[in-house]
Amino acid sequence: MYIEITSRAYEIVEEAIEDIGYCCDTEEDYFEWEDIAASSITAFIEELDGDMLEEVCAAFREYIVDKSEEDLNMAKGIQTALVRALDEHIEYIRDNAVSYYDEDDEENEEQEADTETEEYIASAKRALSAVNKLNID
Repeated sequence: MYIEITSRAYEIVEEAIEDIGYCCDTEEDYFEWEDIAASSITAFIEELDGDMLEEVCAAFREYIVDKSEEDLNMAKGIQTALVRALDEHIEYIRDNAVSYYDEDDEENEEQEADTETEEYIASAKRALSAVNKLNID
C-alpha cells in the first residue's frame, strides 16, 4: 500500500528526531536510549488520527532507511523506539477506549464509537507492521 507523505508528516518526524536529540545521547548504544526515545515519539503520535499516524510512520520509515546508510545505531534506535511507542499506544487506546452514549439511540452510538476505535487501532497496527518489516541490518 502506497502512502503519500505530506510535508506536515515530515515536519512531525523532524520535530520528534530533534526532541530525541535533546533528551538522549544517541551516540551510546541504542539499547541505552530507545525507551526514552519511545516516550518522545509517543508525545508526537498520540494526538494523530489514523491516516496521519500511518503517514507519519511512513515518514519515520523513510528516515530510518536513509539514516541506516550513515548511522546504523541511530536508525535501529529510532526503529526500536517507534515500535515500542506504537505497541504502547495501541495498548493504551485499547485499554482506554471510551464509548459515548446518546440516550435516544444508545446502541447505535456505542457501535459507532467502537468502530471508530477499531479503525484507529487497525491503522496503528498497519503502521506497526510496516515498521517491523524494515530490515536495516
